[in-house]
Order: sequence, then structure tokens, then C-alpha cells
Amino acid sequence: MDQYRYFIFNQRKMVVLGLLQVAFSTVCVVSGFIDGVFRAESELSKTRAPIWAGMVMGIPGVLALFSSQRKNPILVTAVIIASVISCATIFIVMVYSSLTLNYGEEELNHLPLHTVHTKYVLHRVVKGANIVMLIASVCSALVLLVIAYLGCQSLPYCSCYDSTTGMVSEE
Repeated sequence: MDQYRYFIFNQRKMVVLGLLQVAFSTVCVVSGFIDGVFRAESELSKTRAPIWAGMVMGIPGVLALFSSQRKNPILVTAVIIASVISCATIFIVMVYSSLTLNYGEEELNHLPLHTVHTKYVLHRVVKGANIVMLIASVCSALVLLVIAYLGCQSLPYCSCYDSTTGMVSEE
């Protein structure tokens, strides 16, 4: 009887959440690219952490899209594991963007006027990219938690599962 259980998985919600996660991942990669191009060279900026973390952040979104089409418990388990790993990379992006919010305004005092204006504009672009990375990371963490929660609810060994009928108990 276990092999004929009804697999509980809300396809519409998972498609929307998967698309949101891929979008937040793309925002993080683009903002990390902007940060890497316009930032003054430092040891922290050479790591390109937001770009790599943004790519890892996209994996649960893609897996969520696949799992919404194929009702497979192994794929849902992979989504849950990828969501947890992606939460760790989100923490890395948050720490990186928090540490690098200051672009280096103290270096602008002794430069010619046109150079100071260019550096000021680049400072604002990099600061904006870091703020966008922080916002995208927080939103992505929330989406990942919802993806993991929905994934955990849909697995056959979930506590909300009725072992006789295979349906969700409405308690």
C-alpha cells in the first residue's frame, strides 16, 4: 500500500517559489558582478563570493521547478538538502555585503575633481549593489525556508501523513 501513496505537493506554489528563488539568485549574481567590476581591489573582493554563492542559491530554485513537475520523493529530498546548503551560502553573501558596504570614501580627498566625481558615482553604484544583495539574500532565505517547509510536508514520512490512506490529516 505504501507504494501507492498520494504524494502531496502543491505544484503551483512550488513553481512560483522556484521562479522567485531563481530570480533572487540572478539578482545576487548580477549585483556581485557589478560589485566585482567597480570595486577597488582588495583581498575580500578578489574572492567573488557573491557570484559563486548566487549560483549555488539558484540550485534549489531549479530543483523546485523540476520537483513540481515530477512527483518524486527523492527529488523533493534533494530540494530540501539544497535549500539548507543554500541558506549557508546566503549567510556568506550577507556577511560579504555587510563587510563591503564601505567602498573607500577616505581615498577620495586627495584626487582631482573629475576623478573624485567618478569615484563618488562608483561608490554609490557599489553601495547600491551591496544593498540589493542584502535585500535579495533576505528574501531568498525566506523563500528557501518556505520551499523546505513545503518539501518536508510532502514527504511520505512526514507526521501529517496518514499511513493507511496516504492522505493529509486535516487536524
